[in-house]
Amino acid sequence: METITLQQLQEMFAGLRNETDWNLDGEMLWGYYFVAPAPEVLESLAETLSERNFDISEIFKSDDEPIFILQAERLEKHTPESLFALNAELEALAAKFEGVDYDGMDVNPADEECDCEGDCENCDCEEEEEHQCGCGSEHCHSENEPIENPEIVAAIQKIAEDASEEAQQDLTLELQRGLYLVPVFAESASAAQAEEGSMQVLVCMDENEKEFLPLFTDEAALKGWTKEKVSAMVLTAPEAWEFILSQPECAGAVVNPGDVALPLNREMVALLKKMIDEIEAGSGE
Repeated sequence: METITLQQLQEMFAGLRNETDWNLDGEMLWGYYFVAPAPEVLESLAETLSERNFDISEIFKSDDEPIFILQAERLEKHTPESLFALNAELEALAAKFEGVDYDGMDVNPADEECDCEGDCENCDCEEEEEHQCGCGSEHCHSENEPIENPEIVAAIQKIAEDASEEAQQDLTLELQRGLYLVPVFAESASAAQAEEGSMQVLVCMDENEKEFLPLFTDEAALKGWTKEKVSAMVLTAPEAWEFILSQPECAGAVVNPGDVALPLNREMVALLKKMIDEIEAGSGE
């Protein structure tokens, strides 16, 4: 399959927002497809995908071509940038299995997989009209849902216990897919000036008084770090890396300082940005 470009994904998201009433800022049911000439290799791939928390829907034979198709699903939040990064990861994963190709993705509202069919007999929600997912599961979200990145938190905790290559790859992927809260406020003597407007970004300092940009995975982590009255701007991973590298005095980032912190020096941030740049360059060829 020809690589799906970031521009194509941005156009897809824009089209869905215009043509549907789906809440693309919440969790959606994303489907991912892989093809191979025989089912056995797809079964091996399915095991790997299951270990990465994908649900395997089915492996079936195409009606139109002499190929077999594996369909994997996962409830996820995505931006065009995070989906672009995941597509690149899935392409690389497929390449590890001889004869397997990644064949793209689709998306549907999370409630299309509900089993209650509207009767809500097993629903935990108190009022049927207020939830999006008919089964009343933990995947119910409102349009104003706060930023949360449990996958990043889990990956950081895992890497502290398991420094394997697979754990490092999982952490890198989740970092690239993240939406981060960055504390901002009007005036401060110890803040780095943001590029736009008069907003200033609250930074943290290491023992050598070097400035690092704090990136928070959720509001609780932010509130646990500072008692300052701050607001927060939301940055995608590419925007965060770009901002850090645009500030000469910034030595890097710290994800969730004050909690299970993950420091990223400037060289690491540059590498993360380079990975995204190379994927975008490759997709444009």
